[in-house]
Amino acid sequence: MPYAIRNVHGEIIGLTASPNSENDEPVDFTDPDVLQFMAKDAGDISSQPQYHELLIQDLQQIRILEDLIDLLTAKGIILFSELPSPAQEKLLRKKTRREELSQSNDILVDDDPIL
Repeated sequence: MPYAIRNVHGEIIGLTASPNSENDEPVDFTDPDVLQFMAKDAGDISSQPQYHELLIQDLQQIRILEDLIDLLTAKGIILFSELPSPAQEKLLRKKTRREELSQSNDILVDDDPIL
């Protein structure tokens, strides 16, 4: 779950994987403020609901791709070491974070955003 860094006006100015200060708040990727922050460079299109829907779908598809990579490596179709080093690092970092969250006492941890 990402953590939002907000300015004095309450607008998200950054997202981090872990809190950097006590003011950083946990947010969901489907939160409208998060979507607005992620889409701010997209210009006028970012205000369209369809664009927000596409962002949510993109985030869900990322998880599908991670699961697909796990399946292909488990079946021996590809070797994890065949992936580029930056991809390996990102996948391992995310897998480690998911494992940490699943082992925490938070029984409400859910990988998939609720629509």
